Amino acid sequence: MRRIRYGIPAIVAGAAMLALAGCSPAGGSTAAPTPSTSVAEPVIESPAATEEIRLGEGRDRRGSLTAEDWATYADHVVVFTVANESRVSPSKKEIERGEGMVGRTVQVTVSKVLWSAPDAPQKAPRSLTMPAPGWVFNNNEDKAGEVKFGISGAPRLEKGHSYIKAIEWTDDPCSSDPNVGTWEGLGAGGTLPYEQGVLGVGEFEGRVQTLDVAKARFKSDHAPLRQQVVGASTESLVAALKAAPVRAEVDPGTRECDMTDR
Repeated sequence: MRRIRYGIPAIVAGAAMLALAGCSPAGGSTAAPTPSTSVAEPVIESPAATEEIRLGEGRDRRGSLTAEDWATYADHVVVFTVANESRVSPSKKEIERGEGMVGRTVQVTVSKVLWSAPDAPQKAPRSLTMPAPGWVFNNNEDKAGEVKFGISGAPRLEKGHSYIKAIEWTDDPCSSDPNVGTWEGLGAGGTLPYEQGVLGVGEFEGRVQTLDVAKARFKSDHAPLRQQVVGASTESLVAALKAAPVRAEVDPGTRECDMTDR
Protein backbone atom coordinates (compact mmCIF):
# COMPACT_ATOMS: atom_id res chain seq x y z
CA MET A 1 0.00 0.00 0.00
CA ARG A 2 1.77 3.15 -1.20
CA ARG A 3 1.34 6.40 0.68
CA ILE A 4 1.60 9.68 -1.16
CA ARG A 5 0.98 13.28 -0.19
CA TYR A 6 -1.36 14.91 -2.67
CA GLY A 7 -2.72 18.38 -3.14
CA ILE A 8 -6.16 17.02 -2.29
CA PRO A 9 -8.90 18.68 -4.34
CA ALA A 10 -12.03 19.96 -2.69
CA ILE A 11 -13.92 16.71 -3.29
CA VAL A 12 -11.83 14.82 -0.76
CA ALA A 13 -10.30 17.51 1.47
CA GLY A 14 -10.47 15.92 4.89
CA ALA A 15 -13.06 13.53 3.52
CA ALA A 16 -15.48 16.06 4.86
CA MET A 17 -17.94 17.48 2.34
CA LEU A 18 -21.35 15.82 2.20
CA ALA A 19 -23.71 17.28 -0.40
CA LEU A 20 -27.41 16.90 0.21
CA ALA A 21 -28.84 15.34 -2.93
CA GLY A 22 -29.78 18.17 -5.28
CA CYS A 23 -29.13 20.70 -2.48
CA SER A 24 -32.86 20.51 -1.89
CA PRO A 25 -34.46 21.95 1.24
CA ALA A 26 -34.18 19.82 4.36
CA GLY A 27 -37.18 17.95 5.69
CA GLY A 28 -39.73 16.08 3.61
CA SER A 29 -37.98 13.26 1.79
CA THR A 30 -34.71 14.08 3.54
CA ALA A 31 -35.99 13.30 7.04
CA ALA A 32 -34.40 10.37 8.80
CA PRO A 33 -36.20 7.02 8.63
CA THR A 34 -37.77 5.47 11.67
CA PRO A 35 -36.02 2.45 13.22
CA SER A 36 -38.52 0.15 11.50
CA THR A 37 -37.60 1.37 8.00
CA SER A 38 -36.16 -1.48 5.94
CA VAL A 39 -33.16 -0.86 3.68
CA ALA A 40 -32.27 -3.21 0.84
CA GLU A 41 -28.73 -4.52 1.13
CA PRO A 42 -26.58 -3.71 -1.92
CA VAL A 43 -23.91 -6.08 -3.14
CA ILE A 44 -20.64 -5.53 -1.27
CA GLU A 45 -17.73 -4.67 -3.51
CA SER A 46 -14.36 -4.92 -1.77
CA PRO A 47 -10.89 -4.55 -3.25
CA ALA A 48 -8.68 -7.61 -3.44
CA ALA A 49 -5.96 -7.80 -0.80
CA THR A 50 -3.32 -7.40 -3.51
CA GLU A 51 -4.95 -4.40 -5.21
CA GLU A 52 -2.86 -1.25 -4.99
CA ILE A 53 -4.35 1.65 -3.06
CA ARG A 54 -2.47 4.92 -2.75
CA LEU A 55 -3.08 6.96 0.38
CA GLY A 56 -2.77 10.71 0.74
CA GLU A 57 -3.30 13.29 3.45
CA GLY A 58 -6.39 15.49 3.70
CA ARG A 59 -7.32 18.57 5.72
CA ASP A 60 -10.01 18.29 8.37
CA ARG A 61 -12.56 21.11 8.45
CA ARG A 62 -13.40 20.38 12.11
CA GLY A 63 -11.94 18.45 15.01
CA SER A 64 -13.02 14.83 14.61
CA LEU A 65 -10.81 12.66 16.79
CA THR A 66 -12.51 12.71 20.19
CA ALA A 67 -15.98 12.29 21.65
CA GLU A 68 -15.79 15.97 22.60
CA ASP A 69 -15.20 16.86 18.94
CA TRP A 70 -18.25 14.89 17.82
CA ALA A 71 -20.48 16.25 20.61
CA THR A 72 -19.33 19.81 19.92
CA TYR A 73 -19.55 19.98 16.13
CA ALA A 74 -21.92 17.25 14.92
CA ASP A 75 -25.64 17.82 14.49
CA HIS A 76 -26.31 14.11 14.01
CA VAL A 77 -24.46 10.80 14.13
CA VAL A 78 -25.91 8.37 11.60
CA VAL A 79 -25.50 4.82 10.34
CA PHE A 80 -25.44 4.56 6.56
CA THR A 81 -24.68 2.12 3.75
CA VAL A 82 -23.08 3.06 0.45
CA ALA A 83 -25.65 2.13 -2.20
CA ASN A 84 -23.93 3.37 -5.35
CA GLU A 85 -21.07 5.44 -6.72
CA SER A 86 -20.40 7.72 -9.69
CA ARG A 87 -17.21 8.87 -11.36
CA VAL A 88 -16.26 12.55 -11.63
CA SER A 89 -14.15 13.33 -14.69
CA PRO A 90 -10.72 14.92 -14.20
CA SER A 91 -10.14 18.48 -15.36
CA LYS A 92 -9.16 19.31 -18.92
CA LYS A 93 -5.69 20.31 -17.71
CA GLU A 94 -5.22 16.97 -15.96
CA ILE A 95 -6.26 15.09 -19.08
CA GLU A 96 -3.86 17.12 -21.23
CA ARG A 97 -1.07 16.58 -18.71
CA GLY A 98 -1.79 12.86 -18.51
CA GLU A 99 -1.73 12.97 -14.72
CA GLY A 100 -4.31 13.77 -12.08
CA MET A 101 -7.33 12.48 -10.22
CA VAL A 102 -10.65 10.95 -11.19
CA GLY A 103 -13.16 11.99 -8.57
CA ARG A 104 -15.98 9.94 -7.11
CA THR A 105 -19.32 10.60 -5.47
CA VAL A 106 -21.19 8.01 -3.43
CA GLN A 107 -24.89 7.74 -2.79
CA VAL A 108 -25.67 6.49 0.71
CA THR A 109 -28.80 5.39 2.53
CA VAL A 110 -29.21 6.37 6.18
CA SER A 111 -30.67 3.50 8.20
CA LYS A 112 -30.51 4.90 11.72
CA VAL A 113 -29.84 8.08 13.67
CA LEU A 114 -27.78 7.24 16.76
CA TRP A 115 -27.41 10.68 18.33
CA SER A 116 -28.58 14.22 17.68
CA ALA A 117 -27.49 17.54 19.14
CA PRO A 118 -30.27 19.29 21.08
CA ASP A 119 -29.85 22.38 18.88
CA ALA A 120 -29.57 20.59 15.51
CA PRO A 121 -30.94 23.04 12.89
CA GLN A 122 -32.29 20.32 10.58
CA LYS A 123 -33.61 16.79 10.90
CA ALA A 124 -31.18 14.05 9.91
CA PRO A 125 -31.39 13.12 6.21
CA ARG A 126 -32.69 9.86 4.78
CA SER A 127 -30.02 9.78 2.09
CA LEU A 128 -26.90 11.67 1.07
CA THR A 129 -24.72 12.14 -1.95
CA MET A 130 -21.18 12.85 -0.86
CA PRO A 131 -17.75 13.19 -2.45
CA ALA A 132 -15.28 10.40 -1.75
CA PRO A 133 -11.72 9.53 -2.79
CA GLY A 134 -11.60 8.19 -6.35
CA TRP A 135 -8.61 7.23 -8.44
CA VAL A 136 -5.27 8.74 -9.41
CA PHE A 137 -3.73 8.29 -12.83
CA ASN A 138 -0.38 8.98 -14.46
CA ASN A 139 -0.13 8.03 -18.10
CA ASN A 140 3.53 9.02 -18.06
CA GLU A 141 4.54 6.13 -15.80
CA ASP A 142 5.64 2.74 -17.08
CA LYS A 143 2.34 1.28 -15.91
CA ALA A 144 -0.30 3.69 -17.13
CA GLY A 145 -3.81 3.45 -15.76
CA GLU A 146 -5.90 4.29 -12.73
CA VAL A 147 -5.04 3.38 -9.14
CA LYS A 148 -7.50 3.61 -6.27
CA PHE A 149 -6.92 6.55 -3.97
CA GLY A 150 -7.83 6.91 -0.30
CA ILE A 151 -7.35 9.24 2.65
CA SER A 152 -4.88 8.05 5.28
CA GLY A 153 -6.63 7.18 8.52
CA ALA A 154 -10.15 7.10 7.10
CA PRO A 155 -12.56 4.78 5.31
CA ARG A 156 -12.66 5.09 1.52
CA LEU A 157 -16.45 4.52 1.46
CA GLU A 158 -16.87 1.40 -0.66
CA LYS A 159 -20.13 0.26 -2.22
CA GLY A 160 -22.12 -2.10 -0.01
CA HIS A 161 -20.25 -1.29 3.18
CA SER A 162 -21.72 0.39 6.25
CA TYR A 163 -20.35 3.17 8.42
CA ILE A 164 -21.13 5.52 11.27
CA LYS A 165 -20.56 9.20 10.54
CA ALA A 166 -20.84 12.51 12.36
CA ILE A 167 -22.47 15.15 10.14
CA GLU A 168 -23.01 18.90 10.48
CA TRP A 169 -25.49 21.13 8.65
CA THR A 170 -24.09 24.17 6.82
CA ASP A 171 -26.38 26.82 5.36
CA ASP A 172 -26.04 27.63 1.67
CA PRO A 173 -24.25 31.01 1.45
CA CYS A 174 -26.06 31.72 -1.84
CA SER A 175 -29.53 31.35 -0.30
CA SER A 176 -31.46 33.20 2.37
CA ASP A 177 -33.57 30.09 3.00
CA PRO A 178 -32.32 28.37 6.19
CA ASN A 179 -33.63 25.07 4.85
CA VAL A 180 -31.19 25.10 1.93
CA GLY A 181 -27.66 23.90 2.58
CA THR A 182 -25.41 20.88 2.78
CA TRP A 183 -24.49 18.18 5.24
CA GLU A 184 -20.76 18.10 5.89
CA GLY A 185 -18.52 15.68 7.73
CA LEU A 186 -16.07 16.74 10.42
CA GLY A 187 -12.87 15.15 9.19
CA ALA A 188 -11.02 11.88 8.71
CA GLY A 189 -11.76 10.81 12.29
CA GLY A 190 -15.46 11.47 11.86
CA THR A 191 -16.28 8.18 10.10
CA LEU A 192 -16.12 4.70 11.64
CA PRO A 193 -16.41 1.31 9.91
CA TYR A 194 -19.48 -0.50 11.20
CA GLU A 195 -20.49 -3.99 10.16
CA GLN A 196 -21.78 -7.11 11.91
CA GLY A 197 -23.01 -4.75 14.63
CA VAL A 198 -19.42 -4.01 15.74
CA LEU A 199 -17.62 -0.67 15.63
CA GLY A 200 -14.32 -0.85 13.76
CA VAL A 201 -15.19 -3.89 11.65
CA GLY A 202 -15.46 -3.18 7.93
CA GLU A 203 -13.75 -1.12 5.27
CA PHE A 204 -10.92 1.22 6.28
CA GLU A 205 -8.37 2.83 3.94
CA GLY A 206 -9.82 0.71 1.13
CA ARG A 207 -9.28 -2.63 2.90
CA VAL A 208 -11.76 -4.74 4.84
CA GLN A 209 -10.54 -5.22 8.40
CA THR A 210 -11.58 -7.80 10.99
CA LEU A 211 -12.09 -6.97 14.65
CA ASP A 212 -8.58 -8.19 15.55
CA VAL A 213 -7.05 -5.99 12.86
CA ALA A 214 -9.18 -3.03 13.93
CA LYS A 215 -8.15 -3.40 17.58
CA ALA A 216 -4.47 -3.62 16.67
CA ARG A 217 -4.72 -0.63 14.34
CA PHE A 218 -6.74 1.63 16.62
CA LYS A 219 -4.80 0.72 19.77
CA SER A 220 -2.03 3.09 18.69
CA ASP A 221 -4.39 5.36 16.75
CA HIS A 222 -4.22 9.14 17.05
CA ALA A 223 -8.02 9.26 17.41
CA PRO A 224 -8.98 8.62 21.07
CA LEU A 225 -12.64 7.98 20.22
CA ARG A 226 -11.75 5.07 17.94
CA GLN A 227 -9.54 3.62 20.67
CA GLN A 228 -12.43 3.93 23.10
CA VAL A 229 -15.19 2.28 21.05
CA VAL A 230 -13.46 -0.24 18.76
CA GLY A 231 -15.10 -3.63 19.18
CA ALA A 232 -18.07 -2.13 21.00
CA SER A 233 -21.71 -1.64 20.06
CA THR A 234 -23.39 1.60 19.07
CA GLU A 235 -24.70 1.95 22.63
CA SER A 236 -21.12 2.50 23.83
CA LEU A 237 -20.59 5.23 21.25
CA VAL A 238 -23.83 6.98 22.18
CA ALA A 239 -22.91 6.80 25.88
CA ALA A 240 -19.53 8.36 25.13
CA LEU A 241 -21.17 11.22 23.23
CA LYS A 242 -23.71 11.86 25.97
CA ALA A 243 -20.94 11.97 28.57
CA ALA A 244 -18.62 14.18 26.54
CA PRO A 245 -18.35 17.85 27.51
CA VAL A 246 -19.36 20.25 24.75
CA ARG A 247 -16.76 22.91 24.00
CA ALA A 248 -17.25 26.33 22.47
CA GLU A 249 -17.22 25.86 18.70
CA VAL A 250 -14.32 27.20 16.66
CA ASP A 251 -15.63 29.08 13.62
CA PRO A 252 -14.25 27.41 10.45
CA GLY A 253 -14.71 30.65 8.52
CA THR A 254 -17.49 32.15 6.46
CA ARG A 255 -18.28 30.45 3.17
CA GLU A 256 -18.57 32.81 0.23
CA CYS A 257 -21.28 32.41 -2.38
CA ASP A 258 -19.78 30.93 -5.55
CA MET A 259 -22.35 30.50 -8.30
CA THR A 260 -19.85 28.54 -10.42
CA ASP A 261 -20.31 25.63 -8.00
CA ARG A 262 -23.94 25.25 -9.05
